[in-house]
Amino acid sequence: MSPDPNTDSTVAEETLAGRRAILGALEAGQPIRRLLLARGAHGEAIDSIRERARAAGVPLDMVDRVVIDRAAQGVKHQGVVAMLAARSYTEYGKLLQMENRFLVYLDGIQDPHNLGAIIRSAHAVGADGVVLPQRGGVSGVTAAVARASAGAVDRLPVSRVGNLRRALDEARESGIWITGLAAEGDREVADIDFHGNVGLVIGAEGSGLRRLVREGCDFVARLPMARPEAGSFNASVAAGIVLYEIFRQRQARGDST
Repeated sequence: MSPDPNTDSTVAEETLAGRRAILGALEAGQPIRRLLLARGAHGEAIDSIRERARAAGVPLDMVDRVVIDRAAQGVKHQGVVAMLAARSYTEYGKLLQMENRFLVYLDGIQDPHNLGAIIRSAHAVGADGVVLPQRGGVSGVTAAVARASAGAVDRLPVSRVGNLRRALDEARESGIWITGLAAEGDREVADIDFHGNVGLVIGAEGSGLRRLVREGCDFVARLPMARPEAGSFNASVAAGIVLYEIFRQRQARGDST
């Protein structure tokens, strides 16, 4: 099966700020063009960043803190900023070729912190990849997404597709059962069998799943609430709950990743 012809493989260079995020990128082998370290910055994390940068052959420049402030563009940096090489995305077709697949599809997530948190949770429970639309919501892995993911974006394959509904159709044709999450779902999440090839679709904050995307799902499930007047769960919280349920079921049956 061929990947979506509109799938992007890279994005423009970006910066990454903060000790934890940069250390995670180095540990994962993410291409870094240059590191900026504030004079006087110290600590265990800084020592680890120095060691890993040296081992990876990443140039490290000692600069005044004002230079770091400017490069970080207002983001909390803890004295270190990385200039990232262009980020590579995984071709969607490669995700579909995996065995016992567990994929997460995100339909128009608007908040980069939510996107990063979902990617982090997906990685933690053993998902095989995350699929994003090129248009609508956060369309790629930005520096803010990378920070919120705590390094998971460098360990979990991320794909971008031109048409999310078409991507769902291709997944179903390849044997993946797709479950969408919506407040008005016709069954509860706990009643879904997440054994085998699984795809989970999370909609945008507020608006939820788009109609065509919802129609591309085999099931639409809901999360029950003790107090419905609360409205709904935050998108990343809801995703985390369902992802853990998928993990629990798959682990019990011996097919967790």
